[in-house]
Amino acid sequence: MLRLHALSDVADPGSRAIIYESVILRIARAHENFIEKTFLSYLVGDRTDTGGVVGTFVRPKDLKHARKLVSSSTGARFLDWSDVSEVRARCEVFFEEDSPLYEAAGVKSAELSWMKKIRNQAAHDSVESRLSYSKALETILLTVPAPVPSAGNLLQMTPRKGPMKNHEVLSFFIDSVRQFAHVAAGVAPI
Repeated sequence: MLRLHALSDVADPGSRAIIYESVILRIARAHENFIEKTFLSYLVGDRTDTGGVVGTFVRPKDLKHARKLVSSSTGARFLDWSDVSEVRARCEVFFEEDSPLYEAAGVKSAELSWMKKIRNQAAHDSVESRLSYSKALETILLTVPAPVPSAGNLLQMTPRKGPMKNHEVLSFFIDSVRQFAHVAAGVAPI
């Protein structure tokens, strides 16, 4: 909805870029919350959307206990649900083979990694985020343009070649997150 507003009602390119950056931040946050909720739900025995059972190696008594188990296993101050490789590693520890969440993270790992790099660039302009962002630009656009576009400007682009050929970058990520959610929920096959 916000993206459509930016496209139809916002004439200023700088304002539109800010809106697009806001959209990717919100999408990333919602996606990370979905992963955490789905992971913990499967861990306490909730079924997939199609009624499938996800085999686990532990049986926590409730969601709070499940979160405590997962948190204590990492030794980290917070659980990072934005790193696809960390999510997959967590799945390997807690779930039996072929959990839908593990499969979704594998199928969409590249796209989610690119999205994280763009989100990080929108959120903080650090040396590390700029380096990762440049790598994502090169993968998405098959080049690093000069001058380097802001995250908001990149999200508005429709590359003519590369993995997002003829798709607006933000729309591509929206579709990727939707596809991830369908596979993770056990709705869509891989």
